[in-house]
Amino acid sequence: MKRLFSVAIALLAGLFAIAQAPSTTRHKMAIFTPLYLDEAFDAAGNYKYSGKNFPTQSIKGLEFYHGVLLAIDSLNKQNIPLDVYVYDTKSSRETIEQQFSKCAADGVELILANCTIAELSKLARLGADKKITVLNATVPNDANTSDNPYFVVLNPTLQTQIEGLYNYLKSNYVGKEITFITRNMQSEKYIKDAFEKLNKYSNEAVKLKFRPVNDEIALKALGTTTQPTQAGVYVVGSLDTEFGHNVLKQFATNSNNYASLTVIGMPTWENLKLSSSDYKGVEIIYSTPFYHAGNNPAAKAIVDYYNKKMYARPSDLVFRAYGLTYRFGKLLNQYGKDINNNLAAKIESVFFDFDIQPVYLNGKIRNYENKKLYFLKYKDGNLIAVN
Repeated sequence: MKRLFSVAIALLAGLFAIAQAPSTTRHKMAIFTPLYLDEAFDAAGNYKYSGKNFPTQSIKGLEFYHGVLLAIDSLNKQNIPLDVYVYDTKSSRETIEQQFSKCAADGVELILANCTIAELSKLARLGADKKITVLNATVPNDANTSDNPYFVVLNPTLQTQIEGLYNYLKSNYVGKEITFITRNMQSEKYIKDAFEKLNKYSNEAVKLKFRPVNDEIALKALGTTTQPTQAGVYVVGSLDTEFGHNVLKQFATNSNNYASLTVIGMPTWENLKLSSSDYKGVEIIYSTPFYHAGNNPAAKAIVDYYNKKMYARPSDLVFRAYGLTYRFGKLLNQYGKDINNNLAAKIESVFFDFDIQPVYLNGKIRNYENKKLYFLKYKDGNLIAVN
């Protein structure tokens, strides 16, 4: 771990505008990510922590930054001429507005943001004013934007996730009864109502049966009343991963009561340890917009780099930042200031594909959003399919 700390410190200390290979046409991109530099270094630039300690609040922002750095190295090797500027969203010396002013003055044409909703809301407003495209890289939220064609949500909103899951059910479980597990909670009522509305106006409605699970008794009853020849298909309409874990564990206990058993969850299930065998006998499905295969050459190279240089494994944020920087860096190089009109252009993707579409409100583009979802299927701790 000491090696990891030293590399991370070097990266933090070396934060600056990263200039790439010389070219007559240079486009400019900015990265906004939380690094907490003012808490890690004193006014003289000295690192405040010992060699065995590291500011934990900086880790996620640093992981994102490092993914960006690796992508820049790959783009450099292809002689893609970009200038990349990095801004610390947790700076105590400059506000988001002040950082954006520098960004605009430098001629930045594209912003990749790993920010909170409040910070995104500011960046989206400022980007619209200056006609600079802002890519929301991590938060599945539109930051309450409206009439803003310069704001792009790359991690799909809950409504988009629900619509994608509903279409997945229609395509894969035609004529089968699907039991929808829900609770009397506000967020889960929203999910349930959204499914009911989609089903009401669908040309081919799904056979949905809603089952409330509001207490321990109802939870323990899951999977205990079926016939051994029955195929069970369930949807857990909850973002609560602890509840999802409890449901899966209960079904695993009673999986022998089914000929086959499929339980489909929300995108938050990416935080469950589905690679373990805790849920034996249950086929588990959930959606994600950022799936990457482990056998991808770029992924292997990143993993190998981390193993050799940092004695650690790269997080999903590293892969996400790499994939986004690489893809949109190439788009920016190709289209320049016109990138906003070419967000959906076909271009080489390293890890994941996108389906970026306009979201309309009252006939105007409210914002853009990625509609691409991958559906991952796990069984007994193994990833067995990706749709």
